[in-house]
Amino acid sequence: MRSLIYVPIIHSEVDLGSLAKEVQRQFQAAVDTAEAWEWRAIAVEAMWNGIRSRLLALSLTWSRTRLYQDGLPVCGRESQIVQELAAKGSRNHQLLIELQERGAIVMGTDDAELVVGEYRRILRLIQAAKENASEGVLLKLKNEGEELLRQRDVYIADRIDTTLRDGETGILFIGLLHNVDKLLGPGFEVRHVIHNLPFDADIWRQLREQQDHAQ
Repeated sequence: MRSLIYVPIIHSEVDLGSLAKEVQRQFQAAVDTAEAWEWRAIAVEAMWNGIRSRLLALSLTWSRTRLYQDGLPVCGRESQIVQELAAKGSRNHQLLIELQERGAIVMGTDDAELVVGEYRRILRLIQAAKENASEGVLLKLKNEGEELLRQRDVYIADRIDTTLRDGETGILFIGLLHNVDKLLGPGFEVRHVIHNLPFDADIWRQLREQQDHAQ
């Protein structure tokens, strides 16, 4: 039996990179308060404090623990990517480094081509919104996003299945819209040690769902 700790996350502004400004605009429009983005930043910080505390409280053998990260491609540069994002202030990647220093193994997790494809799709979506594209164009981009998400979930589940060995524990940091846990076989014991994020996750889920319609 292999154990997987499933950790739902919301990406910080640092993790969003060049898309942060557009996500900020959408978030403020959805929540409709001037302090929306500041509130989100505080909530995300609280989330990572909670995640760190709960994970460090677990009785894990870190040398037999593998860390899987949403958006971290299998590319041979995994450690460099984690270091760069941690240096920019990403709490997510700072935690990966902290756990790595305890003996855990950081794993390339996502499909590089699919991650790039999703990034390019979002850029096309933003451009389409600026050009007041038709509902048909926006619907096509929405459907493309759903298919990319499905393909990424399949890839991530397979990656975990083929790399996590018997007697080992995996920790998967994964965005709210993913459904990787539903794709894992019966040989996994999936533990949801964090059942509720420290704020209303539905707001973020609704925001992500609105992006393909409201931009």
